[in-house]
Amino acid sequence: KKREVALTMDKVDQVVKSIDDFIAKYPSVTQFERFKELEEKTGHPKVYFFLGAVFLIASFILGFGGLKLVTDLVGFLYPAYMSFKSMESSPKAVPDDATQWLTYWVIFSSLSVTEGLFTFIVKLIPFYYGLKMGLIIWLYHPKTTGAEVLYNQVVRPKILPHLEAAKKSE
Repeated sequence: KKREVALTMDKVDQVVKSIDDFIAKYPSVTQFERFKELEEKTGHPKVYFFLGAVFLIASFILGFGGLKLVTDLVGFLYPAYMSFKSMESSPKAVPDDATQWLTYWVIFSSLSVTEGLFTFIVKLIPFYYGLKMGLIIWLYHPKTTGAEVLYNQVVRPKILPHLEAAKKSE
């Protein structure tokens, strides 16, 4: 029994260390210095305060905005950050990943408009927001670049003929 407790505490210590390393790696985002001050004042690890803050923020977002807000944040925060990062990487030239992020925003916007027009879909499909969150992550994940796949196979073939027709009529 004591051995099991010791093994469990070792695992807890490993997790606490990895979270501590994470918050130290991103000090401005994670408010590292403030948590460090709390740790010094109370004697409790800053990781516990960090996890408490994350839990409170997540509870607030989920409680007041529901799964729709969580899904919208997942669909907006990381892609917006990566878009800004892409734009700032080479201000004079078009960065290599700009196409991926422009494509993502076209697809994400299309999904958002479609969802707004057909609100009944949310009630019709079980676990809609979980599925939507998975789709959004698939769209922007660097290994899948689902937005480019969806754009090239679905959106582009539908829109390109209209663009070419408009170009001819000019």
